[in-house]
Amino acid sequence: MRTTGFRSMVLYLLLAAFLGGLGYLLVNLFLHGGQWAMQPYNGHLNSENSTVTLGDITDRNGNLLATTQEGARIYSPDETVRRSLLHTVGDPYGYISTSVQSTMRGKLSGYNLITGLNDTFFNRMGSDISLTVDQNACAAAYNALGGKNGAVLVYNYKTGEVLAKVSAPTFDPNAVPEDIETNEAYKGAYLDNTLSGSFTPGSIFKVVTAAAAMEKYPDTWSSLSYDCQGSVTLGESTVTCLHGNAHGTQDLATAFGNSCNVYFAQLANDLGAEALQQKAEEMGFNTQLDFSGISVSQSTIDLSGANANELGWAGVGQYTVLSNPYHMMVLMGAIANGGEYVEPWLTQGGGLLDGLTGGSRQLVTATEAQNLKTLLRNNVEYYYGDYLFPSGMNVCAKTGTGEVGEDQGPNCWMVGFCDSQQYPYAFAVLVEDGTGGIESAGSVASAVLTALAG
Repeated sequence: MRTTGFRSMVLYLLLAAFLGGLGYLLVNLFLHGGQWAMQPYNGHLNSENSTVTLGDITDRNGNLLATTQEGARIYSPDETVRRSLLHTVGDPYGYISTSVQSTMRGKLSGYNLITGLNDTFFNRMGSDISLTVDQNACAAAYNALGGKNGAVLVYNYKTGEVLAKVSAPTFDPNAVPEDIETNEAYKGAYLDNTLSGSFTPGSIFKVVTAAAAMEKYPDTWSSLSYDCQGSVTLGESTVTCLHGNAHGTQDLATAFGNSCNVYFAQLANDLGAEALQQKAEEMGFNTQLDFSGISVSQSTIDLSGANANELGWAGVGQYTVLSNPYHMMVLMGAIANGGEYVEPWLTQGGGLLDGLTGGSRQLVTATEAQNLKTLLRNNVEYYYGDYLFPSGMNVCAKTGTGEVGEDQGPNCWMVGFCDSQQYPYAFAVLVEDGTGGIESAGSVASAVLTALAG
C-alpha cells in the first residue's frame, strides 16, 4: 500500500508539473506568440518566397512607404524616402528591432493564435498602418545631413505626433548592399540613433546647468556674473571657450547666447556636483524613457568623485555627460509645454506605438520652463538669426558641439521648439563629425522645419 501511495504521489507531481508547464507555455504563447513568429530568423516570413502578405505602411498623407508584392517587401518608389525612413519603417529582414515592421509585425501580418502565419483567410486580414511622419520632411532632413551620420527628430509637442524621424548611417532597403557587414560606411546601419544612441552633448547641456541655477538661486540667477578671458583654471587644468574667445563679464543670458564655457564651468562649480546631478536627473538624465514600449537609450551623467575641472567640463556638456536625441526632443517639448511633455506617438488610429507610457512627464517647473523659453528664444533672435527658419515659427533653440576626440569632428547639435500655435514643433538634431552647431545641425533643423511648413 505504501508503494502504491508513493507512486501515486509521484504521478500527481509529474502531472502538476506538466500542467504548470503547459499553462506557462500557453500564457507566453498568448502574450508573445506574435513576437516569436515574427523574428528575423523566421524564413517563412523573411525570405524572397514568403507566403505571408504584410499590410501596407503609409505616411500621414497616404504616401506608400512599404507594401508586399509577390511575397517580397517593396518600399517607397523614392530612394531618398526609402533611405530616410529605413529605421522608422524597417528593413526586409527584420534586423532593425525598433522599426514599425518589427514592433508591429503581428498587426501587419495578421498573426493570430489559431492560424499563426499560415496562408488562410484569417491571415489575409493583416492590417495596414498609417504613420504620423511626413515623408517629405524626412527626405529633407536626410538630404540636409549631407552624408553625415546622425539623428533628426521632430514632433508636435501639443498632440504627440512624430512628424520626422531619421537616423544615419542608412541604406536602400530595396537594394540591401552586399557588403553591409564589412563596409565601414554601413557600420551601425541597423541601429536607430534617434532611440538607441547616446552622444556627447556639448553646449546643449547648458540648458540643464541654467535650470540648476534657477532652482538654487530662484531670485538672483539672472544676475549671476562671471568673467571670461577665454579660459579659466579649475583644479589643475583649464576650461577653455571655443576658439579661445574672451567674452568679458557676463550675466547668464549673455553667457547662454555666447555659449560661454568659462561662465558655465564656474557656475557648475558654484552649484556643486550634487545639485547639478540632481537637476539633470529631474530633467530625465539617468532615467529609463521608452517610446511606447521601446526602451530608449538613457541620457546619462555621473558626477560622483568629480574634481573641480571635471565638474566644470560637465557643466558645459562634456566629461561623463551623454544625451539621447529622443530624450532631448521631449525635454524641449516639456519646456515648450510649461514643464510637462506630451508622450510622442507614431501610428495613426491606435496601435502598439501610440502613447501608452505611464509615469511622470514633468521635467521642469512651470517657472523654469518660462525662463528657459526666454533664454532659448533670445539665442535665435539675437545670436543665430530668425532668417534660418520660416516666418512665424518663433524658434527657441540651443546649439552644441560635443568634442569626441582629436581624430574626428565634434557631435553637432541643435535642440529647440517653435513657440507658435501654428507650428507647435519640438526637435532634436544631431550631426556626427560635424563642423559646428549652426553650420551642421542648424542647417538640418532649418531644412526639416521648412519642409514641415510646406
